Amino acid sequence: MFEWIPAYQRFLLDVTLIDIILVISLLILFQCGLFSMATAGFAAIGGYTSALLVTDADWPVPLGILAAVFVGATLAVSFGLPVLRLRGIYLALGSLALAQVIVIGIANVGFTNGVFGISGIPTEVTTGWLVAIVAVILLVMELIHRSHFGRAMKAIRLDEHTAAGLGINVFAYRMATFGIGGAMAAMAGALEAHRTAVISPDQYDFGLLVVLLTYMFVGGVEHWLGPVLATIGFRILNENLEFAGTDWENFYYGSILVVVMLLAPDGLTSRRFTQRLARIFRRRPDLAT
Repeated sequence: MFEWIPAYQRFLLDVTLIDIILVISLLILFQCGLFSMATAGFAAIGGYTSALLVTDADWPVPLGILAAVFVGATLAVSFGLPVLRLRGIYLALGSLALAQVIVIGIANVGFTNGVFGISGIPTEVTTGWLVAIVAVILLVMELIHRSHFGRAMKAIRLDEHTAAGLGINVFAYRMATFGIGGAMAAMAGALEAHRTAVISPDQYDFGLLVVLLTYMFVGGVEHWLGPVLATIGFRILNENLEFAGTDWENFYYGSILVVVMLLAPDGLTSRRFTQRLARIFRRRPDLAT
């Protein structure tokens, strides 16, 4: 279906779609008031689970990806039971520690091939697969946004005590959200493994988390559209500035994030920022022409 797109551009499109899944897996946690930093760890679990099952046990690729989703969700729920009663920085540090334990463990056990990673992974994941999966995820996100579940998540994010007073089971909603986020991150990791044919522990370092947080915070956490547009925009910018090198890439990522946090703390697509822009254009009609 997408064979008419040149191979390199198609690869960039695939990478962007996988990044969108990862950003959404992080966003849904923040929409429920969870500052979790375990996304990279769940992605690593998903990638290695599917890669090992397909290459060593001869599982079909779709079953390997489904198994990765199940393992990611199970790990998230198992981890969530003891730690989701933590709040703020304590939850962030606990989830970051989990991610680091996962990645370090993968790099130091024999059956994962350690720091050398796994190569020769079947590349059956196509652009059509990714477009369909992302479309379904965004449709579900929109349905959640408009549903009672989405409104309950927003209430918990704004004030969990008030939400509990309204009869919302805060712990149950957070547990469900944490499980969904872990499953989505694991699915993204599995899809990436079967798209690039090779994975290694250094793909899931702290730098990946920084990039995902940048996409999400610049786009805004109120609605899924903002982070999706930010992911696409940053990917285009990154491709055009690829010649500048990693140091300059880190510089402009950090600079953009700082500027956005100062001018639009809730993200570029937040209601507060868009209303401010609307007031500016109403006061100066010449800017709109």
